[in-house]
Amino acid sequence: MGTSGPPQLLPPALRPRPGPRQRRLAALMAGTAVALAAAVAPSPPLHAMQLAQQQRDLETYRQRLQNLFRRLDRNGDQRLERSEVRGHAYIEKHFERLDRSGRGHLTPADFVPHRAAWQGERLRAMFLRADHNRNGRIERGEAKDLRWLQENFSQADRNGDGGVSLQELGELRRHRAGSASW
Repeated sequence: MGTSGPPQLLPPALRPRPGPRQRRLAALMAGTAVALAAAVAPSPPLHAMQLAQQQRDLETYRQRLQNLFRRLDRNGDQRLERSEVRGHAYIEKHFERLDRSGRGHLTPADFVPHRAAWQGERLRAMFLRADHNRNGRIERGEAKDLRWLQENFSQADRNGDGGVSLQELGELRRHRAGSASW
């Protein structure tokens, strides 16, 4: 006598047991479903722990800049003249921009990062300028104008999809700010 109806209607003792192949397939399907759900889910907003970490990162960055200022201020007069920043390419190149009031020297206040810049407005603007095809990613070809990104492209492209998102770019910047020295 054959079984009638789908197997789930059979009593537990008579149901066929799945073999290792069926169990692996079921696990693979469940894992794929979870991965797909995670991929299409909207990214959560920053919560308190992330905001606190950003504050700690900002404070660490401020401390590093103040330490750099003290190291460069050879005569201890709380002013950096052009001669004192020789050899520090970034500061030499951006001396006028850092000297916001046009005094001809830099003070410790000139080395305090603006909160808005730290939160990414400048990074976002740079990202939008580099994303020529407006697909929300900077691809290797689009990074040709950003030498530092070209040199670190593989590190920045954390998910290996061939493009760097704004989030990945922000992570690279935070990593470089936390570990690189001027």
